[in-house]
Amino acid sequence: MKKNLLVAFFILFGAPQFISCRNADITSHLKLNVSSQYCAPTTVYTYNPEFIPFENADSILANSTNLSGKLSEHDILMANATGTLSLINRLIVIKKDTTLNGRVRRLEISNKIQNHLHLLTTEISGIAAELDCEGERADLFAGYLDDLNDKKTARLTGASIVIGALATVAAVLVSNNSLQNGITIGGGVISAGLAVMTIKPHGRKISYTHDRNVLEDIWFAPEKSSIYPPFIWYMLKEKRFSNSKQEPLVQTIKNRWNKFELDQNIDSSTVNLLFKNGGIYDADNLHTRATMLNQLQSTIRSINQDMQSLMSELNNLNADR
Repeated sequence: MKKNLLVAFFILFGAPQFISCRNADITSHLKLNVSSQYCAPTTVYTYNPEFIPFENADSILANSTNLSGKLSEHDILMANATGTLSLINRLIVIKKDTTLNGRVRRLEISNKIQNHLHLLTTEISGIAAELDCEGERADLFAGYLDDLNDKKTARLTGASIVIGALATVAAVLVSNNSLQNGITIGGGVISAGLAVMTIKPHGRKISYTHDRNVLEDIWFAPEKSSIYPPFIWYMLKEKRFSNSKQEPLVQTIKNRWNKFELDQNIDSSTVNLLFKNGGIYDADNLHTRATMLNQLQSTIRSINQDMQSLMSELNNLNADR
């Protein structure tokens, strides 16, 4: 009889303690703080004010009639974005000077333009590399939490099977009908509770911070960016560089995030988590962050297509003698 009671005691009281230990283990992972900023640049970049783009696109197009027929509207705006518009205008004027001095000056201006455009391609690559690194970083820790959650689910499933089996054995060993019914019901409840926890487990979480948040400026769209170079930020904010030409790229990116990643429903705490300095992340939010970073990286890399168009037109312009 005493043995039977001990078995019943284990099932009814030992199993809840087992579950409690597993939950305590979950809480301990909140203490793991991931604050490394190894994706951020190692130095602060400065930008030559000579190449800062002008903001008013309509005014730029209206005052660039001398480039009409030589460059498309898109490439005139690209010239402004890259800060080479004034140099290209000088190049057009100096082409009329066929003297040796004129040809030398034309070569100097062309080299200056090409060198600067090459520098801008490194800016595109640099930002894209940081976004790629941040995306890999988020995926790394999302995978870490996924692994912990999978192990937890496996333990809960195993515990559910063990508790169900022990309850069946204990019910057979106990001769008292009332106690037998209590063991059967108690074991069933505990086993069912463990099964429910495997359907929707409380996922592990992690303290994940990002003092330099490359998503922040895209979400809040400030006048000037503290993260993106003036050239890239101008292109992201100028609606004529989007396919629709109705809204800027920063807005189209945000719209996609809202529709496909955030389900049009995001509260202030999630905004602060994803677009400010971070906080306590679960695996789902880390996966969401990684996806947004990858989408943004693709948009930044696509600027190379615009650069290709401008450089091709400039080659044609130089070849036109």
